Amino acid sequence: MKKIFSNMKIKLFLIGIILLLIALSSLYWYFAYHIKTPEYAWQMVQTSIEKHDIEKFNKYIDEKALVNKLSQDIIENMLISRTAQQGDTRLVMQEYAGIFQEALGKKIDEAVNLYVKTGKWEKDTAQSQEQMSEDAALIDNLGLNDIKVIDKKLVNIDEKAGKAIYKIDIQQTEIAQNFSFTVLMERQSNGVWKIVQINNFSEFLTLLNNHRRQYMHEYVEKTDALMQQHKKTFSDIQNQLNAIISKNSIGSDAVRNDLKTIINTNMVPHWKMLKEALTAINAPKSASTLQKLRLRICDLYLEYYTNYSKWLDDKNIQTLRAANKALNQVKILESNENNLTNIVKKDILQ
Repeated sequence: MKKIFSNMKIKLFLIGIILLLIALSSLYWYFAYHIKTPEYAWQMVQTSIEKHDIEKFNKYIDEKALVNKLSQDIIENMLISRTAQQGDTRLVMQEYAGIFQEALGKKIDEAVNLYVKTGKWEKDTAQSQEQMSEDAALIDNLGLNDIKVIDKKLVNIDEKAGKAIYKIDIQQTEIAQNFSFTVLMERQSNGVWKIVQINNFSEFLTLLNNHRRQYMHEYVEKTDALMQQHKKTFSDIQNQLNAIISKNSIGSDAVRNDLKTIINTNMVPHWKMLKEALTAINAPKSASTLQKLRLRICDLYLEYYTNYSKWLDDKNIQTLRAANKALNQVKILESNENNLTNIVKKDILQ
């Protein structure tokens, strides 16, 4: 009996030693190997973003190198996309590229730090509306606020050179396909791995801009046809109004009633139809300014004709002034809309 009990103690002791060795081996693997792997660095980056820990984030990201490469890619992409520009314009852009890159790098650095600290690309307060618009425009132009990471994979590691390449598969709402970033990591002198650059961010921007141009081209084609169709209708109706005014006295009740009838049964409904048709079109983000401008033009014309029709009834000078104010505003916006449309069409053709 004593012998059996003694053997059990020996077995339990040996099991304890084995478990201890396993635990020590695991600790050694974790502290001597795992924390000095690219995968661990990725885990820490993810954790730092989730917990808004900027110090930990900077430990595993060479932010200076990363931002410098990003801003360089953005400037180069901008220059390439303007290849149609010749002579002095292109030379000036190249000459000031370094200055632009430095300013852009500062903006990107601020945006990245803000995102890590708050989980947002923009501050909620303590910024002017203009500053918030600039920051939002930068992030939106880079497509960063519409990116979702769906997978990551180590594709190459050179232990001797201390370099590793990760493939990060992402979805971006404006691109009708998945895209893979290739991210370069480098081992530091203390054995910790850091993300230093995105090798193909310029390719992403090119793909994004190509899709935006395509969406813009489709939008312009669709809306141009729609607006030209209504433009002819508006012109025909306005000619009817002008013909009545030129041949008759507007002081006549019969004439005023004829004008009201044409405005209320033809002009106003057609402007409402155009606005509804434009609203139904899913305008791409890059066309949001143009879309809003066109919808505002519709609103101002509706305001003009509604007030003009009302004036034909009440003969109140204030009603006529309100109508003329809307008409003056819409003429300015129509000029702006025409200029912006020409710029967009020119950009599409580049």
